[in-house]
Amino acid sequence: MKSVEWHCRFGTLQGLQWGDERLPKVLALHGWLDNSATFSRLAPRLQNVCVIAPDLPGHGHSDWLGEGGDYAIWSSIEPLYDLLAVVDAPVHVLGHSMGSAVGMLLAGAFPDKIASYVALDALGPMSTPAPQAPEQLAKSVIAPAKNTNPRTYDTPEDALTARVRQNPELSAECIWPVVERNLQAREEGVGWRTDSRLRATSRVRLTEPQIEAFMARMTMPALVLCAQQGLIPRSMFDMRMPHLPQGVLETLPGHHHFHLEETTVSALAERINRFWKDLI
Repeated sequence: MKSVEWHCRFGTLQGLQWGDERLPKVLALHGWLDNSATFSRLAPRLQNVCVIAPDLPGHGHSDWLGEGGDYAIWSSIEPLYDLLAVVDAPVHVLGHSMGSAVGMLLAGAFPDKIASYVALDALGPMSTPAPQAPEQLAKSVIAPAKNTNPRTYDTPEDALTARVRQNPELSAECIWPVVERNLQAREEGVGWRTDSRLRATSRVRLTEPQIEAFMARMTMPALVLCAQQGLIPRSMFDMRMPHLPQGVLETLPGHHHFHLEETTVSALAERINRFWKDLI
């Protein structure tokens, strides 16, 4: 594993890389409020590929969006497009949670640059029916301002405890790599690196017909893996899968971060390796 960076519009993306750069590239996209370290246990188990995992804007070590920036689900597409300009394309997209949504928009907009698509316990972005769009916008405008002075913890262990408290299904060992990468030193302890604006209410969301239009353009092989104790209802997968031209849906043991738990990551890696075997 090594640290890497890419200079893109809106600033610099920092990230991590596993594997020989001469091998086929996997663009690994993390979930909301996570970072590239979310792939620290899965990436070394992936065979015959080079995994590149950027911290998306506002996350981890990457730059925040400038003043007035809006972290809509499509805000990462432009810097990722710039990243692909310096990476041998087409790439294999691997997205967890929010990363599956970002990967879907990237693959739907630029299908010629994406060799395959793997989604981990999610399948695309949240949606809002068109008649509810005015209400969604109003909610985002009148929502209270987000905390610009996020909490400081005495020690990294205290920050880890807080993260596990918010997500009791996580083990401390599982989520520690993500927590560690997301911490920065402060005068009185440590605090989160993430931009607090990431927690803001979405101003506008795509509708289901718009999401279906992106999926219709994803003609590359696609593997969707949901966790038995995952966050996303099975009904959402069942609703969207018919719109994915070459999509295969399977369920594997584990919770939403099944790619980070030692007890479940090996089975996940084995299934992804089988999927890619004939593609790389």
